[in-house]
Formats: sequence, structure tokens, C-alpha cells
Amino acid sequence: MAWTYDGDPSANARDAIRFLIGDTDTNDQLLADAEVAWVNSQVTGSDTATTGLYDAAYRCCITIASKFSRLADQAVGDMRVSMAQKAKAYREQAESLRAIAAREGSVPTPYAGGITITDKEIDWDNSDLVRPGFFKGQFDDDREGGGEQLAPLFTGAD
Repeated sequence: MAWTYDGDPSANARDAIRFLIGDTDTNDQLLADAEVAWVNSQVTGSDTATTGLYDAAYRCCITIASKFSRLADQAVGDMRVSMAQKAKAYREQAESLRAIAAREGSVPTPYAGGITITDKEIDWDNSDLVRPGFFKGQFDDDREGGGEQLAPLFTGAD
């Protein structure tokens, strides 16, 4: 199992993900390099997407929590190791990373266009947009020469 961490999260995606999930201790290796690389490729498709790193870290935390969930709590004399507590902690860390991923832009941000006068003027001047069937001023009488005749650019006939 190859495991590396160079201590510089800005150097590559592997180190960034390890930093985010806390898998930075050589003596307590949680995921192999190949596992981290595979999760990252499933999420981002490349090693360069910043917002995808948080999603990859979230998925790695879920994987680590699953590993700890399989293990039983152990006690030897007065010393106790609670794997259930470790699994719970990694699930909580995963949810924190998921929230960061949502804030960082991995979730599409909705946009409502045409709600300002400037947006409407830009849309009206764009000849590539389909005009609405009804619009303000469509029945204005232009015989007097008093106003600009407004007409849809799309008539349905080619």
C-alpha cells in the first residue's frame, strides 16, 4: 500500500485531500494513494478542480467511516479503543466537508435573468433569443410616426 504525504496541500490533489480529511500521519495511514486518486478522479475527472477536492474529501471520509464501522470496539485492561466513535467522528467530518463543497461552488448557482431593465434591454437587442408571444407595446399604433414599432424577431416561418 503506497502512502505519501509531502505536507504541501497546494502541491497536488492527493496532499490537499489528505490534509482535508486528516490523513497526514505516516504512522496511522487511512487510505492508500491509489484509493485517494480513484475517488478524486470519480469526482473531478482531473486533479485540478478546487471545489471537487472538497467533494472528494467528503467521499474519502465516508470511506474511512465505513472502514471503522466494520471494526469492533476493543478493550484490554483499562485501555479502550472505540471504533464506533471514530466512525461517528469521520461521518461528522464528512458532513462538514460536504457543506464546504456546497459553498465552494460544486453545486450550481441559479441565475434569474431579465429582472433588471439593463438585462431586459440586452435580451431585447439579442437577435438570437426567441421573442415572447406577447410584449408591451405590441399593439401600439405607429401610423402617426410617434413611436418605435416593436415586433418579435421570431415569427415561426422560415
